[in-house]
Amino acid sequence: MSRSMSCPQSDPPRPLILVVSGERSLHTVLRGFLEGEGFLIMAAEDGASALALLQRQAVDMVLLDLHLSGMSGRELCLTINRQMAEPPPLLVMIERYQDVEAHQLHEAGVADYVRKPPHLPVLLQRIRTLLRAQQTCRALGLLTQKYEMILDTVDSGICGVDCHGLIAYMNQAGRHLLGYTTDELLGRHCREIFHIALAGSESFEENCFPFLDSDQEDAPAHFNEARMERRDGSTFLAELRSAPLILDGRLTGGVAVFQDITERQKAEQLIRHMANHDALTNLPNRNHLLARLPQAICLARRQERPLFLLFIDLDRFKPVNDLHGHAVGDEVLIQVGKRLKSAVRTADSVCRLGGDEFVILLESASSLHGAIMVAERAIELLNQPVDVHGLCCSIGASIGIAAYPDNAATADELLRHADQAMYEAKKMGRNCWRLYGDQGGGRNAARPFRPAAPLPE
Repeated sequence: MSRSMSCPQSDPPRPLILVVSGERSLHTVLRGFLEGEGFLIMAAEDGASALALLQRQAVDMVLLDLHLSGMSGRELCLTINRQMAEPPPLLVMIERYQDVEAHQLHEAGVADYVRKPPHLPVLLQRIRTLLRAQQTCRALGLLTQKYEMILDTVDSGICGVDCHGLIAYMNQAGRHLLGYTTDELLGRHCREIFHIALAGSESFEENCFPFLDSDQEDAPAHFNEARMERRDGSTFLAELRSAPLILDGRLTGGVAVFQDITERQKAEQLIRHMANHDALTNLPNRNHLLARLPQAICLARRQERPLFLLFIDLDRFKPVNDLHGHAVGDEVLIQVGKRLKSAVRTADSVCRLGGDEFVILLESASSLHGAIMVAERAIELLNQPVDVHGLCCSIGASIGIAAYPDNAATADELLRHADQAMYEAKKMGRNCWRLYGDQGGGRNAARPFRPAAPLPE
């Protein structure tokens, strides 16, 4: 049979109040009353004694007489607030209310004041109010520290500003990214710190917090792949988002989240490159060709010029692969890619479709004669033996040629017809070129340009 056990609950600690007064009779009255209300009391007769006690013992409140011997009550308050990182609330007893005196007390860090001699029920109410406020502040402080610790674990920079644009908070990542310390940031206007330029611009004048302007209170901001300036003047590629903080329909401030995306952009560029390039030869691959070919046809149509596609299939490559292994075959393919690139101009593209198939997208040739010259140059280069670590490998190439607009009106037709022409070259005995649709074979004279029907935009 189980028996429930209750954990003993300890009573909350009794608040400790330091009473500072040179009047012993006042000490006696206050001690008797406050201890009866559940408070612990410490006593000091002057400012020096009070400071000595505060150095040894933390208290929850200081209740002091304004008029003390030696150090005045106002001087004691100033000293406590200056010397203590977290001073307790200060409640001052004054004989009469004077506006100037009250103003000076608030400047000295006094939380509240009561008449002397105090009306005890009023004094009790003031003490409890100040202690509750102190507990609330401590709880909020702990909560703030907790959230700041959480925000400091975030990789992105986070900055909070008030409704005037003054920086109220920036997490550790933000300080590190921009190169500032907390003391250098707090209270500064955000436009003094956030300098951002759009891609291609040298002006670091973009407004990161547009909602601070009266006519754009609900306008968030998003900058992607912009450059942000650090404290030392260096820059980094950044993404920044900012949004207003609205409370009860009123702008109370804003928050910005920003991060260094330099490495992310490099990774994205690498992924795009890998998706559009052959891993072995580093040539553009089929994906690149299929995306580029329609664009090239549209450009050729607008400029009223021809476009040629050379489909290349290596001859005698399979025996090299079978006899010497894939490592040698891979090196042969790499050398083929380099030789084909040397046969064309920078405006042209050499792509590897896969296996031993390559394509040349010829945009620099103004006539069929120019395309044939490139095909014959490619055959000549590929007929030269390939040396792989002292091993001599002999290959060749069969090339099919298709032209826009003579042989095709679309990218799909152009690629398919060049492929068919390549197979015709294979049938003719390999190591030669063949133009799509040419029934006679042999060399073909340059044909005049004849525009095809307009393509859809």
